[in-house]
Formats: sequence, structure tokens, C-alpha cells
Amino acid sequence: MLSREYIMPVTRFMMRSIVIVLVGSLAASTLLTGCSSVKTPSSGDVSARYTYARELLAEEKHDRAIIELESLMFETRATNIEDDVLFELAEAYYNSKQYLLAVDIYKRLLEQTPGSPFAAEAQFKLAESYKKLSPVFARDQEYTRKAVREYQLYMELYPVRNAEQLESDVELYTELLKLNPDNEEYKVNLASAKAEYGRLDKFNTSRSSILELREKIANSEYNIAERYRKLKKYRGAIVYYENVLRFFPDTIYFEKAWIGRIELLLKREKWFEAKAAVDAYENQFPENIDKVEKYRKKVMKHFDNS
Repeated sequence: MLSREYIMPVTRFMMRSIVIVLVGSLAASTLLTGCSSVKTPSSGDVSARYTYARELLAEEKHDRAIIELESLMFETRATNIEDDVLFELAEAYYNSKQYLLAVDIYKRLLEQTPGSPFAAEAQFKLAESYKKLSPVFARDQEYTRKAVREYQLYMELYPVRNAEQLESDVELYTELLKLNPDNEEYKVNLASAKAEYGRLDKFNTSRSSILELREKIANSEYNIAERYRKLKKYRGAIVYYENVLRFFPDTIYFEKAWIGRIELLLKREKWFEAKAAVDAYENQFPENIDKVEKYRKKVMKHFDNS
């Protein structure tokens, strides 16, 4: 049998180890649950879980909120909080930079609950998500094109008047309601004017984003033309120059594409097309006729020698 002197040191060591393990477990538990003021709902009640998810979002705990909202997404189908859950989930994805997932949920909201009060914001954020996914000009511009379409749709669905008109309406109906506080028509018109005014910044952002993104797509098309040109694949290059001319006349690449097309028509000895292109360029840019003067001389020299 072992002596007491031998047993005691081992027992003290074991007790100290147990204490360390317990303290460590308690600390880990605190890190996982106790660091948040938000408590996990003990029941499976949908409204309680939705409230819990919103509290997580308020604390910017997007990953944990996403887990809760994903589980609620199907359970709240066709309920009065379906659009709330979808919108909060889409926002959580967007704010955590998971833009493809945000796109999917914003689309679901717009398709499943088109009359939702979140519809306007969801449409705008759908466009914003695609813009975030838009790559540099040298890569495929599928997401850029989708962003342009969604911004355009937002502007069509939620048009706004100019700021001065909106401010005037807000001021007018505010004053009228002071005189007649119970007039329902005044209340509706004031609410409508305020809502429209609230969309003004997003409308302007949509317009400026469309211009920016169209410039990027035009840059992409123009650079593809230039790459074909360097490879001496002139027919392919002309196709892309013509894409710029057809679809992006509002960009800085429009004039460049005209000149590039003229040069390659001459290289391919398409004399009649080249002459028509020079004439068209001069009509478009009469102040820059000198830029194509050498091409006109080359065309005329060919016809003179024919």
C-alpha cells in the first residue's frame, strides 16, 4: 500500500489541474456566450428568434445573425414577417461582403414579396451588390452589365422629381396640415413627398453609377478591339470598335473607336467604307477634322489612282 507521503503530492497536483480546466472552460464559455448582451431564445418561437437575430445585427455579429435568419427564411414563408426576414438576411450578407448571396436574397424578396415596403431599398441594394461584384475593365463585365440594368430598373420603378419641387411640396403640405391637421389627403401627399425626397440621393447615385459603369464596359470593349488589333485580327477588332460606336456614344471611348475603325478599314483596303467612316467622323467631331486628315488624303489618293 502506498504511503500518505506519496499520495498527497499527486492529489494536490490533480486538484490544481482540475481547477485550471474548470477555469478555462468557464472562460471559453464566457467568450462564446457571455461577451454578448444578446441571449439565445430558449424556445422555438419564430418572433423571438427573429428579435434575437435583429439584436445580433445591432451588435454587428453578422455571421451569427445569418445562421438564425437562414433558419427562419423558410419557416416564415407567406407570413407577415417574410419580407422582414429576407431583407435582414440580405443586408447581413451585404454588410459582411458576401455580395453574391446578398444578390440571391434581394431577388427572392422582390420576387416573393413584390409589395413589400422594403422593395425600393432591395432593388437599389441589388444594383449596389452587382456593382461591388464588378471587376476591373480587363475581365468579363457580366456583373457590370447587370448592375447597369438594375440601376436603370430602380430609376424606372422609383422616379423622383428635382429637389426644389420636392422641398416645395414638403413645405406646402406641412403648412396646410398646420391649418387642417385632420385632412387625410394632405397627410398622404406629405408622406409621399417625404418618401420621394428620401429616394433622391439613391436616384442620383444610380444615375452616376450607370455613367461610371458604362464607361468601364466601353473601356473593356475598346481594349478587346486593341488586343485584336495587335494580333492583326482586324475583322474582330472592327467588330468591337463598332460595339463601342453602337452602344457607348456617351463615353470617352466613342471617338477613339471611330479612329480605330477608320485605320483598320484602310488596312483592310475597305476604301468605300473607310471614306464613309471619315465623313461620319467629321460630322460627329467637326472641331477635330485634323485628326483624320491623313486618312482622308489616303482614301482620296486611292480613288484618284483608280
